[in-house]
Amino acid sequence: MSVKSLGKESLIYGVGHVAARGVTFLLLPIYTNLFSLSDYGIISLVYTFLGFMNVILHYGLDASLLKHYVPADFEERKSILTNAYASFLLTTIVFFLFLVFFRSDISGLLFGNPLPSITLMVAGILFFDVLWSMHVLLLRAEGKPVFYTVVSFINVLLALGLNILFVIYLKLGISGVLISNLITSGCIFFITFPIIIKRISITTLSVKQWKRMMKFGFPFLPAGIFSMILELSDRYILHYLTNLETVGLYNAGYKLGMLMMLVVMGFNMAWQPYFLKKEKNEREYIAKVTTYVLSVLVFLWILILIWTDALVKLQFGDFTFFSDQYWASTQIVSIIALAYIFHALFLLQLPGVYLLERSGLIAWIRGLGAVSNISLNLLFIPEYGIVGAACATCSSFILMALILYLLNLKVFLIPYNWNKIGLITFTAGFIFFIHFNFHLDFFMKIIMSFSYPIILIITDVVSINKFRAILKY
Repeated sequence: MSVKSLGKESLIYGVGHVAARGVTFLLLPIYTNLFSLSDYGIISLVYTFLGFMNVILHYGLDASLLKHYVPADFEERKSILTNAYASFLLTTIVFFLFLVFFRSDISGLLFGNPLPSITLMVAGILFFDVLWSMHVLLLRAEGKPVFYTVVSFINVLLALGLNILFVIYLKLGISGVLISNLITSGCIFFITFPIIIKRISITTLSVKQWKRMMKFGFPFLPAGIFSMILELSDRYILHYLTNLETVGLYNAGYKLGMLMMLVVMGFNMAWQPYFLKKEKNEREYIAKVTTYVLSVLVFLWILILIWTDALVKLQFGDFTFFSDQYWASTQIVSIIALAYIFHALFLLQLPGVYLLERSGLIAWIRGLGAVSNISLNLLFIPEYGIVGAACATCSSFILMALILYLLNLKVFLIPYNWNKIGLITFTAGFIFFIHFNFHLDFFMKIIMSFSYPIILIITDVVSINKFRAILKY
């Protein structure tokens, strides 16, 4: 894959991923205008659990599937996929039955609401989500970003339409949200299931093959757990130290900050298969990509910093984008967005770990990030509330990126252009200082927004021609 095709696939995957996860932003005006802070807090805890269990139920085998499937020939691919999918199917069914049998206990313990029906719907959503995510993983592995994007848009349209039906018109509240998700997940599973059927064969089942894949993938399980602790534990800690209303407020701001995460993960969907295919280590290229990715993400961060307050107060008839009870959540948006910039810097440094097959390092680094996040949340939340939780998350992402950089100095040295990175950082810092120390009217916000790319172009940190070439091809 060339520089140009990486840029093209990043754009297509990015559109698909932003579409799939971007439904969250389309639903925010609905949820924040129709749900109380406590009800939205319950929804937040439910989706925190779903996110955490999706990682547990993939137990690192998804990463191993991608790693082994991409370079394999046709017959070997069939064996790799069959063994992985059979494993996912078995463990997902077992956990589904566990949730069904203990639904009453689990509902009150995890979601702050003793409604067994919530757990039943969560069980169904998890079953479909764990499996269909493997279907679309194959689209990434085989370099089919357009098909992936089509599936993503179907997901969006279903989720949005069903939420409008069940939440707005039928007024089913929290149950309406989960019913919409369950139906959407089930439909995506059946739509994409033919992808699997055409590529597996029961005759290729092999314990030896499964063990080989698990040997590489298992270190990703604790890494995934630590990653979810890093990203999601703050909701449960907030619930423990404060109340459901605070969880709802925090989650609303976090969702807006996650716009940065959508962009980062869209890029990573093309980036990861790219460096797995490389026959030689192109460290200079990694350094160049880092500069360009950082420049784009920082520009997006500046837009988020400057325009978030105006966004949440946008008027739609009798509604605003956020109900006024959620406006205080904007104080954490830029902090969360900054956290995901450092997450991107972490991902950009992973080629060395993959190419040298030292996946265990990822678990250690994310483990330190998780411990840091829990500790800082417990320290900051009592004093600073939702701002403390956001700062704890951001600090932990910074720590992870820094640790991996220090490790790569010894095992996979990347020749970064520190002059350009420094100028990007200084320019963003200057705009941050102006934003928080001076009142900016609409005209000044426009000037501040576009001063950043103009400075980077004038100083030759980025090249317009290079961006055009990547987008064109």
